[in-house]
Amino acid sequence: MGGVRSMVKKGLGEMGFNKGGGVINWFPGHMAAATRAIRHRLKVSDLVIEVRDARLPLSSVNEDLQPSLSGKRRILALNKKDLANPNIMHKWTHYFDSREQDCISINAHSRSSVKKIRFAVGMDQLPHEEEGQKAVDGNIPLPVLGSL
Repeated sequence: MGGVRSMVKKGLGEMGFNKGGGVINWFPGHMAAATRAIRHRLKVSDLVIEVRDARLPLSSVNEDLQPSLSGKRRILALNKKDLANPNIMHKWTHYFDSREQDCISINAHSRSSVKKIRFAVGMDQLPHEEEGQKAVDGNIPLPVLGSL
């Protein structure tokens, strides 16, 4: 039992908890770098597909990036619709539609959801379909102009 306690104490110590309860910087460097990269891409993007969790679409918004999104065409993709309550999911899509926000419910692992996104952004066919090529390993190539 002593081994577990020493591991827990060691792990907690490595997390940088302050004895006095001071402020801890929890925002890791790789997240800050990703946020900077997204802000840079947003400057040259005309369209943003903002992916949020379908189960809690207001809580899963990235507030830090919202000012950078003003003036951009946005499609709100509520992901994990298969895990969300269908009745509540319908209410959320109605909520966003009533605020004139393009909103679709998706499951990122589903081909039909990829088709919904393509339709929403105005892509009738993907380049590989025009040439008669098939997707490799079930992956569907989708041109990414920006990500969030």
